[in-house]
Amino acid sequence: MNRPLPPPAGAPPLSAPARLAARVVGRLFNWHWIEPGLARAAQTYGWQTPLLLRHHAIRCLVNLRGDNTGSPWYDNERRSAEGLGVTYVDVSLSSKRLPAREHLLQALDAVVQAPRPTLIKCSGGADRTGFVAGLYLLDRHGLGAMAQARRQLAYWPYLHIPKPRQRWIRAFLDFIVADTNGKPLRDWLASDYTAERFEAFLVARGQHRYWKRN
Repeated sequence: MNRPLPPPAGAPPLSAPARLAARVVGRLFNWHWIEPGLARAAQTYGWQTPLLLRHHAIRCLVNLRGDNTGSPWYDNERRSAEGLGVTYVDVSLSSKRLPAREHLLQALDAVVQAPRPTLIKCSGGADRTGFVAGLYLLDRHGLGAMAQARRQLAYWPYLHIPKPRQRWIRAFLDFIVADTNGKPLRDWLASDYTAERFEAFLVARGQHRYWKRN
């Protein structure tokens, strides 16, 4: 099991009760380590957010729910991150609509370029978060890491139980296998991928109910 990196030198230590609370909150909010220095989780609220950020010495938070200024969860999360000196990055991804090229590349760039330790999160920490975690592994390790990428979308321990309009997420990995012809993921995304081509792939397989149309 991957473990969190130690906090940077000079970081104020949490008390023993606070560390225990952080471990409990992490379990409740689907916290897992993708690899050392890169974590994934569900949306936290209120005091839970700064607690987990401090406990794991997070330096960058990648929010896959996009800019939601004015929403209490978003304002609290951003304020908590900035108050701790944590870089905050918004990426807009929908769990029900097919992703645009620019959003996929933005998500990959955000994770790859982020200072470690980094946290990726969406709402439940199971769908969009698992999807981006899988893309990151394929980008870093090549298409030979497909088995590891698929595991990021497992029911256990990540609780990925897609609703009918979210089933495109797993199918996207099938599309990568079928369409890249060995081309590195990032190159394929930048030059070949379009949401329209992915839609045609799904329709050809009878999976026309796997996403939500506008």
